[in-house]
Amino acid sequence: MAQNSKETQSKKTNEQKKNSAPGRNTSFTLGSLVNVLAFFALAAAAILLVIGPILGKILETTGGGVIMQVLNLVSQYCLLAAIAIPGWFFVKGKRKGWKIAYFIFLAIYVAGTILGVTLGI
Repeated sequence: MAQNSKETQSKKTNEQKKNSAPGRNTSFTLGSLVNVLAFFALAAAAILLVIGPILGKILETTGGGVIMQVLNLVSQYCLLAAIAIPGWFFVKGKRKGWKIAYFIFLAIYVAGTILGVTLGI
């Protein structure tokens, strides 16, 4: 009987080792979504800062300035998602005032990015 329990315990330990073995994690969590969005925001911002002026001059002559605006908008909305999701988790346990402030700031950011892109601010 004691040997049976040792074998069962050994099997459980082996299964835990298999499940926790290093390798590719196939589950996609909210945290990893935030990480991906933060990476894309960083990449788009870096491209816009370094290559943006050169690309802007090239596209200016061909009338492709809209491409730069779209890249800027994508960059800003990836950044928004990367900061808004953890921001919501911060305020969701707080009082109503925090939540109201969160949505006001969120609306200002969205309106600001839309106005910034359409008006060229």
